[in-house]
Amino acid sequence: MTVRMSPKDLITIGIFGALYLVTIYAISMFGFINPMVMLAALVASIVAGGIPFMLFLTRVRHAGMVTVFAIITAGILMLTGHPPISFALTIVLALIAEAILWAGRYQSRRMYVIAYAVYSAWFAGPLLPLFYARDDYFSSPSMRMMGADYSAAMDALLSPAVLIAFDLSTVVFGFLGGLLGLRLTRKHFEKAGLA
Repeated sequence: MTVRMSPKDLITIGIFGALYLVTIYAISMFGFINPMVMLAALVASIVAGGIPFMLFLTRVRHAGMVTVFAIITAGILMLTGHPPISFALTIVLALIAEAILWAGRYQSRRMYVIAYAVYSAWFAGPLLPLFYARDDYFSSPSMRMMGADYSAAMDALLSPAVLIAFDLSTVVFGFLGGLLGLRLTRKHFEKAGLA
């Protein structure tokens, strides 16, 4: 098992990391409307994120690429306000995804889908502080920017039960996103020579 990165590997990681971030950011922006839309946008981001991620996996041939992808994308997200626990969770999930891909020798489409389903659980990370530092979360500068009404509605919506349900659903929606990405890869991108 090699982890040696070629310049081509790093370029691939950069391109697909950017595509992944643009995809999830573009959809997540709808979350500014209200907290209910925010949850729906996060779900849609998980599913849509499967498209660039599955395309990325068609170019992964050795260990380390998914972890570097995770370090870069989670690092950028942390710079934009995600908590450190989200970064740590993303790296752990990337390592598990790496093990899944390795088990499939980096060629199993089934393992691609499972790896993305596991990796998608990182979406639970930004909301984890609501379990242990709820007051700090709602008094943070980013939440103050959203306004008192938005914060109050979010506080009312995101009960522990809703948060747990969302956290568990990330894997389910990741699985659906993986299937969508795989279907589009087979139907369109392979024909176009992009996968």
